[in-house]
Amino acid sequence: MAGIDLGSIDQEEFMGMLREALFAPDDLLEFVQLVRNAAYMDPLAEPVTDDVGFLERYRDELTDLFNAYSRMYRERCYRERMRDGYDGIRIVSEGDSWFQYPFWLKDVIDHLSGRYAVLSRGRAGDTLANIMREKEQDIFDPLAQEKPHFFLISGGGNDMVGNRRLARLVAPFDPHHQPEDYAHTPAFDAFIGELLHHYRGLFVEIAERHPGVQVLLHGYDAPIPREKDDEWLGEPLRSRGIVDPGLQVRVMIAIMDRYNEALADLAAGFDHVHHVNCRGCLAPDQWHDPMHPTNEGFACVAALFDARIQDLAAALDLPEAEGEERVKND
Repeated sequence: MAGIDLGSIDQEEFMGMLREALFAPDDLLEFVQLVRNAAYMDPLAEPVTDDVGFLERYRDELTDLFNAYSRMYRERCYRERMRDGYDGIRIVSEGDSWFQYPFWLKDVIDHLSGRYAVLSRGRAGDTLANIMREKEQDIFDPLAQEKPHFFLISGGGNDMVGNRRLARLVAPFDPHHQPEDYAHTPAFDAFIGELLHHYRGLFVEIAERHPGVQVLLHGYDAPIPREKDDEWLGEPLRSRGIVDPGLQVRVMIAIMDRYNEALADLAAGFDHVHHVNCRGCLAPDQWHDPMHPTNEGFACVAALFDARIQDLAAALDLPEAEGEERVKND
């Protein structure tokens, strides 16, 4: 551990550990503690230290720093694996915290990386709109350089809930409404259209510039709103008069059904695009917070991706996986 004493680590040492990305996530966890803060859905942590004032000094840059750490560490692992002669299935991934939740949780890509060589370009907190703005450097450059068999993308969740947008998308409470009625508003129609526009353009461009690359995307499982400390789901729904916890759950199921069905319909129009249906795969106790699965929950999602990758690999006569055994849905 580079001679660092857990009891004496200071803020600058911790920041250096992140910036250099020399420590594996499991090792880094020995030095940090999770900070519970309802305003920050993405990872927020601080070093285990007697020093005070860490969050006040660094909070605004922590998400970017955690993302940079994860990308750097993952790329180092990927490059080492390729140098060691790996010739199995190669994957480039891009997306939000379901594909990159820095070091605190083992996300979908963490689980898949045990079996495949994955170059990860995800960022916790990223929106699909931002992914499209940066697609040249984070999608098309890696596709050109690595020539992967698969491209995996996760997006749309932060677009939906960021800045309390959910409150502007759903219909206000009406005792005569069915749960699906709340997800059928002009605002939600426009939102779905916006996301589909982004995805459609990306899929066309991938087919033109990198024919043969198989694209996998998903639309999440339905998250479970919470009665407190939930500024992303629970509070926006309550602001619309949707206060019954059971109704909130059914509304989120309806919302995610609509999003997944739209993505599945879009994918069906392309030979190289495949929708991974994650709905219903997570148990209520497999949510770490209102938006992110636990390690076990992410393993369930990863198992669905793994199964689809293997089915496509067999159909297209791609290389067999050379890593660990299949990702297990525990």
